[in-house]
Amino acid sequence: MEYDAIVVGAGPAGCAAAYDLAKAGRSVLLLDRFEFPRQKACAGGVTVRALKALRYSVAPVIRAVCRQMVMSKELGEVEVFRARHPVCVMTVRSEFDHYCFERTREAGAAFRVVKRIESLRAGPDGVSLSTEQGSVTGRYLIGADGANSRIRRLSRDFPQGEGGFAIEACVPLGGRKDPQMECDFGVVPDGYGWVFPKGDHLNVGVGWSGPGRRFGRRELEAYTRAKLGVADCGRIIGAPISLGGTAYAPNAERIFLVGDAAGLVDPLLGEGICNAIKSGQAAAAAVRCGLAGERSALEAFREAMAPIQDDLERCALSAAAFYRDMESGWRRLNRPHVRYALMKGYAAGWDFRDIERLSWRVLFARVPRLDLGGA
Repeated sequence: MEYDAIVVGAGPAGCAAAYDLAKAGRSVLLLDRFEFPRQKACAGGVTVRALKALRYSVAPVIRAVCRQMVMSKELGEVEVFRARHPVCVMTVRSEFDHYCFERTREAGAAFRVVKRIESLRAGPDGVSLSTEQGSVTGRYLIGADGANSRIRRLSRDFPQGEGGFAIEACVPLGGRKDPQMECDFGVVPDGYGWVFPKGDHLNVGVGWSGPGRRFGRRELEAYTRAKLGVADCGRIIGAPISLGGTAYAPNAERIFLVGDAAGLVDPLLGEGICNAIKSGQAAAAAVRCGLAGERSALEAFREAMAPIQDDLERCALSAAAFYRDMESGWRRLNRPHVRYALMKGYAAGWDFRDIERLSWRVLFARVPRLDLGGA
């Protein structure tokens, strides 16, 4: 059988693409190396912007709702950033992914476990994948298979770019009452540590960017010991952080990369779910255009990716300035107009460009007072 589209990777990006295609009545085959549910290294915070991008509610898998962020520089000075409305919800990533996967299957997407893709062959009318189970063919191929994307390597459409790494563990609440979303910048070079509440436990981890850096249990447990008084994290898991997506220039007429495969992770906080969803939906819309003969799918995909990459570029510039000089970056972050714009923008689900614009408007506005008790 030839499918209208093959989607490799059943995480948020792949499911977003496959869901839209299936809902549009297109035949779509979703491939992944694992059955679901499966474990995934991720802090599990889902921004309001990501929630708004989803086609369905994920309320059944929300563990906590956060209206404030507690931040520090190197576990020193602590600042509380508050908003009147939620800025983020907490999920366990395996539960979130499984929920999205089930909605995608219900929409009509076929699914198959494939452990390895041996080769890829693209022609004028479609793309063929050779796997250990035989060949599968589709008119279009969407690579949503993460930071170590096999489709990216086989298609050679986007070389492996810069990146980072994150490690995490789950620790007991330990009698803590009403734990908050916490971020501690500078506890590792060019990165931060986090403590995210998950209802019955805490997700704690450290993540960083930059080539050649690989930390492990020692660094994570140094953080948890200083932060929480926890000396043994138990089992830890890690995952690469895929950056550099502003350099992705789609060039293949029938092969599109999305999510981490395209390097679309926010380099400031390492958040990747929102851009994964948005890019997956962009690829699905482009495929629908191509299948309908309305216009070139490649042209449509480039156009849809432009605002995502533009926003990512703005974020990357801010991240570079922040981590290059943490002392001045921390001072800038705590300026009233920046705090106000950041929390109002996160609560509203704005992109980085709109948060920047509000920050500048507030800075130069003649207002008697900013209500920093909540944005």
